[in-house]
Amino acid sequence: MKKLVSIIIVNWNGERWLQKCLDTLHTQTYKNFEVVFVDNNSKDDSIEFVTNNFPKVNIVKSKENLGFAGGNNLGIKAAKGEYILLLNNDTWVENNFLEKLLKAYSFGRYDVIAPIEARYDGSHLGSHIMILDTFGHGFGIHNTTRESFYSSGVCMLFSKQTYVDTGGLDSNFFMYCEEADWFWRLNLMDKKFCRINDLFVYHFGAGSTGNGIKYLSSLWRNQNTLQMLLKNYKWFNLLWVLPIYFIQNIFEIIFFLIILKPKIAYSYIAGWVFNIKNIKKIIEKRKWVQKNRKVSDLEIMKKMYIGFGKFRHLISYYQKYVAKKSL
Repeated sequence: MKKLVSIIIVNWNGERWLQKCLDTLHTQTYKNFEVVFVDNNSKDDSIEFVTNNFPKVNIVKSKENLGFAGGNNLGIKAAKGEYILLLNNDTWVENNFLEKLLKAYSFGRYDVIAPIEARYDGSHLGSHIMILDTFGHGFGIHNTTRESFYSSGVCMLFSKQTYVDTGGLDSNFFMYCEEADWFWRLNLMDKKFCRINDLFVYHFGAGSTGNGIKYLSSLWRNQNTLQMLLKNYKWFNLLWVLPIYFIQNIFEIIFFLIILKPKIAYSYIAGWVFNIKNIKKIIEKRKWVQKNRKVSDLEIMKKMYIGFGKFRHLISYYQKYVAKKSL
């Protein structure tokens, strides 16, 4: 008997994306799946649209915006399937997508698998992997010589049991870094991950939050990067990682003050304050991670980017800033 797949779609004011996303799921050649649509207290007509046009979809309504991790966790609680597929609302897939994805997963060599991310217009990005530097900054690079440290939360398949056993996405991460944190934990617990090189998910990108450096996106990243470091490193590595991390933060604060972005600069301080306020909760989660880990920090670091990945982004942002000012 074919396994039931629960497809979790978290939505916040994303009505404009839902027709194409749900239409492409409706035409899948693999039929044994359910769609669990989690609405994070949208103010648009998303729920009405899904109710009227896709009546078989299981709608889970949240009374508040739980963010990406919290929304997915709510959906997974409602899921009936043995397998879970996380899928962003601003995506679409080809009609044999599920069939090919499950065929790859059935070999049983990997705990989590994901397709290659492509552009929403159907064009391909090339070989694109997600990497994490030693100080918790995640970014994508075009490189075929190394493996990804983590997968984007846009689309990935795993068993519900794997998710439970490894703690899943941390709901204390409202948005950003949540998948990097989970994959760090998967690496620590010696779980295996791969990407299917001939299978694609077509993604618009930032369909709910928008592009560019904004206060809230900066705040969430600063909150969550520090949480991730505190949870996943051994204490003796925190003794040198954290001082360098904070020095890097101070340079970034100065950078944003110089280019007259005081709110972005303040987001770093607000991120520190968030972690201080939530330190008891973070320490409890850290205890669980450290108790259940099987892999050393040295082995984890071998998979990381050596250097300051965020400086790459700051240089790119500054170049765009200068170009804009010169117009």
